[in-house]
Amino acid sequence: MVSSDQMRGVWLLLLLTGWCSAQQGEYVLAGSVVNARTGEPVKRALVTAVGFVVNDVGYAPDSPPVRPVRPFTVATFTDGSGAFRFTGLASGRYNLSAQKPHFIEPPTERVPVQLESSSKEDVRLDLSPLGTIEGKITDQRGQPAYGVSILLLQTTIRDGWRETSAVRDVWTDDRGMFRAWDIEPGRYLVKAAGRNSSMWAYINDGDPSNRGGYEGYVPAYFGGMTADSATPIIMEPGTEVHADLSVVAQPAHKVRGRVENLGAGDVKFALLSGDEEVGTGRVSFNKASGAFEMREVLNGSYMLRATQGSEAVAEMPLIVNGSDVDGLRLTLQGPVDIPVNVRILGQPETPQARAAVRSPDGNLQVWGFCTLTLHGAASEPSRVRSAKGQSSALPGHYRVGVPCFNSYVVSATIGTSDLLTNPWITVSPGSPPGIIEIVARHGGGTIAGAIRLDQEPAGRIRQVLAVPSVSSREPMLAPAFDQSGGQFFFNSLAPGDYTLYAFSTDQIEYRNPEFVRGLSGGEIVHVEDAATATVTITRVTQ
Repeated sequence: MVSSDQMRGVWLLLLLTGWCSAQQGEYVLAGSVVNARTGEPVKRALVTAVGFVVNDVGYAPDSPPVRPVRPFTVATFTDGSGAFRFTGLASGRYNLSAQKPHFIEPPTERVPVQLESSSKEDVRLDLSPLGTIEGKITDQRGQPAYGVSILLLQTTIRDGWRETSAVRDVWTDDRGMFRAWDIEPGRYLVKAAGRNSSMWAYINDGDPSNRGGYEGYVPAYFGGMTADSATPIIMEPGTEVHADLSVVAQPAHKVRGRVENLGAGDVKFALLSGDEEVGTGRVSFNKASGAFEMREVLNGSYMLRATQGSEAVAEMPLIVNGSDVDGLRLTLQGPVDIPVNVRILGQPETPQARAAVRSPDGNLQVWGFCTLTLHGAASEPSRVRSAKGQSSALPGHYRVGVPCFNSYVVSATIGTSDLLTNPWITVSPGSPPGIIEIVARHGGGTIAGAIRLDQEPAGRIRQVLAVPSVSSREPMLAPAFDQSGGQFFFNSLAPGDYTLYAFSTDQIEYRNPEFVRGLSGGEIVHVEDAATATVTITRVTQ
């Protein structure tokens, strides 16, 4: 979704850079832009065509492949009937897209338009209208709750992990009303996350003991008090959803202290209750002295965290119980080096020996290697650095991963702990957790698969998941190249049995053991070292 100013900027950029000077030809490319929800035409939409034209001048039919010309771009706006038209185009392939404020292109595969022997004037481009979520927030007294931060949360799967993040932050006005517009289709949770950082209130209900104290709101979700009990909002294109919430106002307090061992970067504060960040209300921070003050902190037990980019972190438990908290000391700690030893079995030990060995086709052999990855706990940001022979991480709790190329992991340990069965480690300030020892074996087996479905899926097959029978080994994903009779490959697999599942989505929480245990109906294949196993998938898991 782009604004009107952004669209004008795109149009001017195309003009100023000369990208609109298309390759000259005789073909016409035309069509219309329509509202995907209503079917009505969308006028004044920006339509862009990126052309890929080959120059075959001077080449005989049996000559080597022609050389492509640098891609060029042409653009225009639709008229009052939603129609667009490009003329004078050369033969070639064209990728079309449309943009307009308050609309978004549907998440479908773009099909290139090929101009070869004739023009094409019936192209249809869909734009989905964006939606709106609005509502009213009241407190336990039925009064409008103003200055409440309203977060729209969306859950995505990234690298097999489920992540929930805020995609929009608005706040209530003096009537307790909020409105979030231009919301893309999807599944959202609505959270009242306490006071907005720029607004606050004083308790003045006639009780002298409360005069001058701050008032805060207990975080709540639409439909429940926690994320697990909340009612998700499913946004369809162009819909308007009303979501009212009730929050509880409570006396709130100040938390004061000092951050020590400051570096040059900005400092961010977070207040955590379990794995959930509950917000910090208003925070004032004097970087020169390190002094900070949080306001509107409710009674409860928390973990207080201060981070300075990826350079340093400080954490400490915090209990607020009926009064302000003073005199805290947060000492920032830098990354801790973690020694890593990797040994690859089945390949020459030295670079000289490896260089002397060549593959059957005479090229240099491709040898295996492994790296270490550290994934922060759900409430922690990613703060890991890697280098040959070691990794470094800020203090925290991490899940260890060992991705390998052209080899597979045999064992991974830290001290007496087996990281394949228990992959979590704790990095303490200034104290390495121990040496991580990784043993892998060069080579491994291969799975070559085909997709021939009994029934047509709702969407094309995007991913194939291979789940090893040994629970200590992580499942792996491979892309599917085609829906009908397509192929997929896994290589460098440890010998053993694997169960394969095909998915029509790329949102696969495959690193979650509970998700994996809930799968059924996969294809089982046995893998041997240095051998290729073949398998055919005939049904879709999801």
